[in-house]
Amino acid sequence: MNPKPLVFVDLDDTLFQTYRKQQPTPQHQMVTTDVSGQPLSYMSPKQQSFLNWLLESAEVVPVTARSVEGFKRVQIPFKYGAICSHGGTILDQNLAVDTDWFDLQKQHEIQLNGILTDLPEALHDYAKDLGAVRTWTLVENELSIYSVAKQKQAGALFLDRLVEKLPKPLLEQCYIHINGNNLAIIPHHVSKQSAVEFYIQKHDPQRERIILGWGDSLSDAGFLSCCDWFGMPKSSQLDKFLNTHLSHDFDTKGYLGHV
Repeated sequence: MNPKPLVFVDLDDTLFQTYRKQQPTPQHQMVTTDVSGQPLSYMSPKQQSFLNWLLESAEVVPVTARSVEGFKRVQIPFKYGAICSHGGTILDQNLAVDTDWFDLQKQHEIQLNGILTDLPEALHDYAKDLGAVRTWTLVENELSIYSVAKQKQAGALFLDRLVEKLPKPLLEQCYIHINGNNLAIIPHHVSKQSAVEFYIQKHDPQRERIILGWGDSLSDAGFLSCCDWFGMPKSSQLDKFLNTHLSHDFDTKGYLGHV
């Protein structure tokens, strides 16, 4: 048995964040660039210490919504592969596509009958009475993985109202994830959880290793449930959700716990 824990960790807003969310100081470390090569995301001193501890103590696998192209702009020396694109693509330790996972995703994509092909244009129509959006479908290795609508203008967010305009057949085949001004429409077969389950089955089929996880978003909860222990950053989306629902549960019943 490998004595090192296997760690699955989200990237954005868990290990680092963009300079728009946290103004970097001289002690922050730049770890990602944008598509033009300009600095984009930074790690705080605490995040640097946390990451160094993980890399020294465990085999660390990033689990990210980032595309493969976006992941390759992350300047962190991961050595054990990566799960990218909300789970749509798995990379091995040489950053080559895991062909076993690719074949499974290809079979599922065929069953969608091209539902994502015209979706970016349709999203513009659905949003025309709400505001301007930028839309695209992420395609990797000729697979359509998920579609995105990004709200352009600042101010009040309207993406939740955009969801109300999506057709029922689309919602039956996909799930929705909203994070700030980004809305992702993701087929049910694409998920961080299913990709992590596949990775564990392939690399630890007897479930002998200690498996740990960290993530900040509600969309991370699925893959965190695959872990023996898991955690989340303070004040993250997941942390706020947990605290809100704990408070509501207490206010409703007058006590914490279940009988």
